[in-house]
Amino acid sequence: MKGFILDADVVSSLAAPRRDGLEKFIAWLEQRDREALIFLSVSRRNSRNPQRHRAAAAQGCHGKGATARVPTLEIWLTGLRAGYADRILELDVKAAEASGKIEARTLAPGRGAGMADSMVAGIAKAHGLVVVTHNIKHFRPLGISDVSPPKAAIR
Repeated sequence: MKGFILDADVVSSLAAPRRDGLEKFIAWLEQRDREALIFLSVSRRNSRNPQRHRAAAAQGCHGKGATARVPTLEIWLTGLRAGYADRILELDVKAAEASGKIEARTLAPGRGAGMADSMVAGIAKAHGLVVVTHNIKHFRPLGISDVSPPKAAIR
């Protein structure tokens, strides 16, 4: 294992003004970050309409009616991109091939993983990373290593 990749739901939970119950996970995350073991992924959704994408990202981080927080979120995201510039992984050829195989394997029995989860799983597989996610049930059928934030905190 080379490290951990944070699913978007974990990143969003860290952006929330209230992070109740995440104290141990944040301490674990900070330690792994000092060891350069934390990675983020990039997926481009809605690239033709960046305002809509920003609003969706803000809503995901702050809940209903969060579009008023878009400026604050953009500042946070800018800092996140700067801090992780060398550890933001894109969907390259190797990861795309892994994603395609993962998605095909889940479609066959009729459990379609969805493109976003398949992409994160493919990036994780291509780089030997464990996915840290609040949505374990989404990733477990994909055949990759995954862990929830509370379980990561006791590793």
